[in-house]
Amino acid sequence: MQKENHFEELYDRIHKTAACRFFAHDRLRAHHNASLWTITFFSMGLIFIPLLQSFGLETRFTQNYTNFIQVVLAIVILVISILLNMTNFSVRADRMHQCGMILNSLARKVHRHINEDKSEGSYEGLVKEYDAVLQRFENHSPLDYLFAKNHLTSSYTNPWYFPAYIRIRYAGQFLPYIALLGLEAAWFLMLVTGNA
Repeated sequence: MQKENHFEELYDRIHKTAACRFFAHDRLRAHHNASLWTITFFSMGLIFIPLLQSFGLETRFTQNYTNFIQVVLAIVILVISILLNMTNFSVRADRMHQCGMILNSLARKVHRHINEDKSEGSYEGLVKEYDAVLQRFENHSPLDYLFAKNHLTSSYTNPWYFPAYIRIRYAGQFLPYIALLGLEAAWFLMLVTGNA
């Protein structure tokens, strides 16, 4: 939405970008936690299999097949650990939060100028400051923008299905974690439910 006051328009832009960065922080934190929980449960599986064998408990599968699954679990843990290290969810989330905080501070500074100092020099200085902040940090994802769009109802008019659509898209990101944990749970259930 175009505003007559340049400072008001800049404030609006900064406010929306800050909201996107905070949603990006939450999304990346959720990914970090989901990755850690997946690694934890797969590690527990690696411990659980030898315990079954040590106590001589009967399982449905042969020793060779069980050993093969242990190797698969170890590979999954290794792959997720490497991906977690490469994507750096935790550090990126902290940077997004830091960016959001800086943008909030800048938004307060711009807001003071809306009704007071309206000089072109002040405006250009604030625009440069805003651009400098954006260049220091990575950009948020389109999904973060959609979350901000849904949250900022005073700035956007969304269709009635928009909140459900966003939540479905958000949940879709976590399907790989759910699928991996579901497969592990199903395998362990089959392992301990009697002989073949």
